[in-house]
Amino acid sequence: MKSLVAITMAAAAALGAVSAEATTYPVGSDNFKATPGAGGTFSGAFQVTGLALGNFSDTFTFTLPTNGLGSGTVTTSVTDLFSVNDLDFYSVTINGIAATITKTGGGQNEVAFVNSVPITAGKLNELVVTGYSRGNGAYGGQATFTPISSAVPEPATWAMMIMGFGVVGYAMRRRRTAVRFSQAI
Repeated sequence: MKSLVAITMAAAAALGAVSAEATTYPVGSDNFKATPGAGGTFSGAFQVTGLALGNFSDTFTFTLPTNGLGSGTVTTSVTDLFSVNDLDFYSVTINGIAATITKTGGGQNEVAFVNSVPITAGKLNELVVTGYSRGNGAYGGQATFTPISSAVPEPATWAMMIMGFGVVGYAMRRRRTAVRFSQAI
């Protein structure tokens, strides 16, 4: 399954001037771990550390084998507001759908979250995080994916159903029952 999930990171334009550096992180790198689970589910975790001073835009791309829904969170926190480790999110999107960003502690903690985003099989899906780092920023996140089951039965299911109708029809035909009508008085 790992060959079905490709993770890359690249710089892009967002909210003004953004650095033009591009780094690629393959699946299984220190920055992203994806694990397939039961029933076609996936769970993943990612992180970015050491963000230099200035605006940044990080794009994670991935491809999954089935259509489904994805959810996730991206977080950052700092001990001293506006210190060199402080980082602010401008936006977090997945396939163009904006996550809700909440700030607590006067802006020391930021959380971006989004739920039930449609993920298309075989298509390059994108998670984009933009923001501002004060010199040594870091953030991390986790994502989950659940496939949407198909409403169309598989051929084997159709065959079993048709065979079942045949057996019921045969049983009804073999059994001869006398029908009696009662008369009203």
